[in-house]
Amino acid sequence: MLAPAKKMSDRQIGGEFDVIQSECSRRKKRPLRLMLIALVGVLTLADRLNGQDIRVEREVRETGIIRQIQPGLVSVITTDGRTLDCAIQNKHEEAIAIAGIPFRMPATISVNGSLPSSLVEKGMIVQFIGRSNEFGKTAGQIDVLQVLADSTSKLQIDFLERPEPGKPARVDVVGRVINLTKNKLQLQVPKSKWAKQERILFEVAEKSTLLIRTNDLNLVRPGDEVVKMLIYELSSGEKVVKEIEVRLTAPRETVTTSYHDKLEQKFSHLSDESGQPREVVSANFVLYTDLSDRNCQILLAKLETMHALIGGYFGKRPQIPIECYVISDLQKWQSTSLHPEGVVKILEPAGVTITTKQPGALAAKAVVYSCDKHGVCQHEAVHAFCAQAFGSTGPVWYSEGMAEMGQYWKPGELAVNIDPVVIDYLTNSSKKKLQDIVAAGQITGDTWQAYAWRWALCHLLANNPNYSRRFKKLGLEMMSGGPDSFEQAFGNVADKISFEYDQFVQNFGNGYRVDLCAWDWNTPASNLLTTERIKSTIRAAGGWQPTKLLAREGISYDFVTEGEWRVSALGNSTTADGDSAGQGKLIGILLHDFQIEGPFDLGAKGSFVAPVDGQLYLRCADRWTELADNEGTISVHLRKSRIGDKEIDK
Repeated sequence: MLAPAKKMSDRQIGGEFDVIQSECSRRKKRPLRLMLIALVGVLTLADRLNGQDIRVEREVRETGIIRQIQPGLVSVITTDGRTLDCAIQNKHEEAIAIAGIPFRMPATISVNGSLPSSLVEKGMIVQFIGRSNEFGKTAGQIDVLQVLADSTSKLQIDFLERPEPGKPARVDVVGRVINLTKNKLQLQVPKSKWAKQERILFEVAEKSTLLIRTNDLNLVRPGDEVVKMLIYELSSGEKVVKEIEVRLTAPRETVTTSYHDKLEQKFSHLSDESGQPREVVSANFVLYTDLSDRNCQILLAKLETMHALIGGYFGKRPQIPIECYVISDLQKWQSTSLHPEGVVKILEPAGVTITTKQPGALAAKAVVYSCDKHGVCQHEAVHAFCAQAFGSTGPVWYSEGMAEMGQYWKPGELAVNIDPVVIDYLTNSSKKKLQDIVAAGQITGDTWQAYAWRWALCHLLANNPNYSRRFKKLGLEMMSGGPDSFEQAFGNVADKISFEYDQFVQNFGNGYRVDLCAWDWNTPASNLLTTERIKSTIRAAGGWQPTKLLAREGISYDFVTEGEWRVSALGNSTTADGDSAGQGKLIGILLHDFQIEGPFDLGAKGSFVAPVDGQLYLRCADRWTELADNEGTISVHLRKSRIGDKEIDK
């Protein structure tokens, strides 16, 4: 354990922070997520941070409620009303970022709660004590269902006492939920004389409960209670959660929300035993793999979803299925002829897409070779999709940026949801210039940092309504053999893209919505005459939004607002004055020649003197990563201040 407020020894540091090196410059065709965890070493923090001495200043224990939860981050409103933002490494996450460097520091996590049994979901594994006779006829009602966190738990139905002929006795049931209809719970159980069809039906009580016990934060929602939390406060100013216990108390419509967890649950009936080399076919993929049946179907579901999303985006799909070799144990493939480069990449472990086109063939053929990491296969499958649909994947910046986007795309999800280490690097490093990201002559597999910048640019352009249509057209042209014409496509708006790109990198994080934060460049602005008034409507769920006011340095302007908005699902509606912490307050900036002056507080009513010339932009004060759940609008009335006037007449 690390000793609070003491300098740590190399051994203590190595034990507490299992450092992940990111030396991937020699790695080719390796997706960003795998690049981050390619090599694991034991170096001191001082070695990795150029001599900086980072230590645990103190241990703090807190209680409260969950305010927000994102990959790598948990925000808690403490019992005394403070807001704490802490890094946290969840069960399946690879690392957290400290001072811009990835470290392994998995938190000890306990999540529990009692939810209404009506929330039980198909595929869940549940355990309970019921009553049944030896022929499978059940009796009584079930009051409590325990959800088993391990969805591969062995199904069973065992009598706890010898049943008398024809009479029910207590049974211990572990079953997979088929459905719950009108209080009738149908379960899949092992075949036996009392479950000949591998099915059994129990009645659940009207007010029965679903008990949750897990060590994964994926089930946690805003509003859930933090029973206890142990935090390390570091000398770098960062806070890291070492232990957390959460009780599920917030209202919810579903239990499982993670896309991966939903697939785990959907295919929980399949074997998780390692498989033998075989061919598995879906609508658009041919998988040659030794993955377990369950893991294979989960991967195929992700690939098919990604195929549909990318096909919908580009408006074109490959004419033939994509072949993928996804291999966990190469020893099982000794009798199979595999491409040598594919074998090398799988051993790293990584992936590669090998594309060929035979003379006279209408389309190229791309074959994916990947280790058993789903993200690696998804990344490479994007390359294969583009190669077979268009003949090329385009220049390196576009090819790798879109492949990184592809592995993160999920149904109905517009928000950023990527490795927190990548976010920390992009937001804390020196900004890479736009022209450097799209420069010619780049090679694939250079560094994970280069992949990060390419992802950032592609994510911005693909999701920003100002540029998305033009970006899609450019991508289609480049992949179809056209020239790399980024400058030609965006030359007349390059200054705007560069500005929005800088703002994106400065403000984004998991949960950030590019579409909500896009800048409106089309609203005209002008000086106000003495008698003029203007009105603007500002959305709570938006970034900086323009008014028609072109403010002049030294001039005073009056404003008054109407309406209310809300900045949190947990909070109450407020006026433009916001709450006691400043959340929900109307704030403003002045923009001139892509230079921002501000922000400055406004509120519900008052005056301000323009510090410089510029168009007035307004927004609701809230975290950039939490705008999506905001609701409501505020109307803002503006005029030049008049000496002697006390207020604006609406």
